[in-house]
Amino acid sequence: MTDRKKIISIYVVVAILSAGVLATSFWLRGVRERKFVPIVDKIGGEVAEDFGSLERDLTLMNQEGKEVSLSQLKDKVWVATNFFANCPNCLLTAYEDLQGLYAEFGNDPNFHVVSISIDPENDQLEQLKQYAEKMKARSANWWFLRGEAGPVYEYLEKEMGFMKVVKNDVPPATTPFSHDRALLVFDGWKCIKKRDLQFARTRGENVRDHYFQDLRKSIMKSLAARPEEDEGENPGGSDVEAEDKTALR
Repeated sequence: MTDRKKIISIYVVVAILSAGVLATSFWLRGVRERKFVPIVDKIGGEVAEDFGSLERDLTLMNQEGKEVSLSQLKDKVWVATNFFANCPNCLLTAYEDLQGLYAEFGNDPNFHVVSISIDPENDQLEQLKQYAEKMKARSANWWFLRGEAGPVYEYLEKEMGFMKVVKNDVPPATTPFSHDRALLVFDGWKCIKKRDLQFARTRGENVRDHYFQDLRKSIMKSLAARPEEDEGENPGGSDVEAEDKTALR
């Protein structure tokens, strides 16, 4: 084989490999986008979704150092997310998304928020308490939780349906964890909605706003179907918080 033919053969192989990489990239992008297209195309329409139900309980420590269990929320409508305190994207989710829902529904006794740390080594009780204070979150109805990493990761993935938490130990990773930043809405132990508002932002603020409204509607619908909670119920919160909560109603 002449040098010319060798060079041509090399270019052909490179071209084939490049085409394969591009095709895979476009396919993956298409799969990612298809998660959003049906709802964006049918704004205002009802979308039947079933993300499964929890089967096992999970007991963790909240920002006040108290053990709480998700089974305490079986009669609630609650939003769940996983985070770590040093993550700027998690902070954005907490400030703009969770706080928006909390501001609207936080005084409803049937509403609750659960934020589960995926970095318990660094997210000690003091850090969680400070984080909660920044969010103006009451431990009576917004838990910042920590526990042993292994069982928490397994529960997030196997029970709650979040994507697998990956610890990035090798450079050039810019964040210590890769994780699912979606918000999950639970009606009791049934997950009725999952929306990744962080990814939606990359599609434009109008897409993010639509998905935020989609979450709101799911919460409102489930809350409307619930009876008023007894004044004495206060899962995971202090007596002082219970009094504050009652005064806000």
